[in-house]
Amino acid sequence: MKLFHLFISICILSLTATAFAADEVKPGGVDKPKVAEKSEAGIKLGSVDLPQVAEKSEAGAKALVTLKEMYDKFQVTLKTKEKELDKLKAALQGKNLTGAKRETKEKQFQKKFGEYQQFGKKAQQEFAQKQAELSKQIKDDLDKLVKDYGRDHGYALILNKEGLVYSDSKYEVKDLTDEILKGINTAGKK
Repeated sequence: MKLFHLFISICILSLTATAFAADEVKPGGVDKPKVAEKSEAGIKLGSVDLPQVAEKSEAGAKALVTLKEMYDKFQVTLKTKEKELDKLKAALQGKNLTGAKRETKEKQFQKKFGEYQQFGKKAQQEFAQKQAELSKQIKDDLDKLVKDYGRDHGYALILNKEGLVYSDSKYEVKDLTDEILKGINTAGKK
């Protein structure tokens, strides 16, 4: 569960500053309506809860599974290394070790402990790298999808809902989260 929250937090951090402006209509985007709706002021504004899309999308679920498998694999290896260290520590605490044998065991313990620490650092780096890679892919897919959606549906501006603090009631800011979620899941199946 901590892993899930960590992944979502990273997605949120990487997506919160993202705003999308409509440019031209690109072919191959989300289905385009025949008539673009306008708000009272003639400008269509939308918002998307990007963390929710990242959390609930199929891509987000797959990324979470990948990260959990990677985390579990590292945990198994760390537990094995911890057991080796515990055995060496117990042997060092034995009273029947002579000076030379004790020194050998201490060197073994120090070597194994160093290997344990190196593995932990390497595992953290690999995990962070994989997490960043998966987050970037989801962010890139969301960026493209939201931009295409905005262009195809005539939106002047689509903001991250989490960053939206105030909206004047004369301007309708439509929540597009569910539509974007459907779009990213559909795009992922292609």
